[in-house]
Amino acid sequence: MVRIKRSMERESVRYALLVAVVLGAGACTRTIQSSETSIPGAAMPSVRPEAPDAIGAATPKAAVESFLRAAKAQDLQGMSAIWGTAKGAARDQMKRDDLEKRLIIMQCTLTHDKWIYLEDRPRLETGGRQAFQVELTQGQRSAKTSVLTVSGPGGRWFLEDIDLLPLREFCR
Repeated sequence: MVRIKRSMERESVRYALLVAVVLGAGACTRTIQSSETSIPGAAMPSVRPEAPDAIGAATPKAAVESFLRAAKAQDLQGMSAIWGTAKGAARDQMKRDDLEKRLIIMQCTLTHDKWIYLEDRPRLETGGRQAFQVELTQGQRSAKTSVLTVSGPGGRWFLEDIDLLPLREFCR
C-alpha cells in the first residue's frame, strides 16, 4: 500500500512538472486523433490476449513498442491501453479528465520520427519491472530516455513510467 501511494505521489509530482514545462514552453498545438470510438475509463469487453486491441502487451518490449507507435500515431486510445501499473491499465484507475490530460502531454512530448533501443536487453528493476533505454529522434533533435515496464493482470505488460524531461523540446 505504501509503494502504491509513493508511486501515485511520484506520478503526481511528475505530472505537475510536465504541465509546468509544457505551459512554460507554450501550449502544445498538435492535433490529437484516435482510431478508436470507445471512451477511456469505460468498461472494456474481455478480449483474447493475442487480439490487437488487448489491454497491455504480451511482452515488456511489445509494451514499449506499442506505446511509442500509438504516441507517434497520436492515438490516445492506443496509449491508454498500454499505460498502466501492476494493477492494470491506467484508464481503469483514473478519472477520464486526468487521464486525457496526461496522455495528451505524453503524446506531445513523445512525438518522434524514429526511435531505437540503446541497449540489447532491459535493465531489471525491483518487483520484476524492466527498464529500457531508448533514443527518440525528431527532425534534427534526439534525446535519450528511460521507459519502465511492469507486469500486470493476466501476465500483460504495461508501460508504467517514462522519463519525459529529456524529451521536453519535442513538444513545440
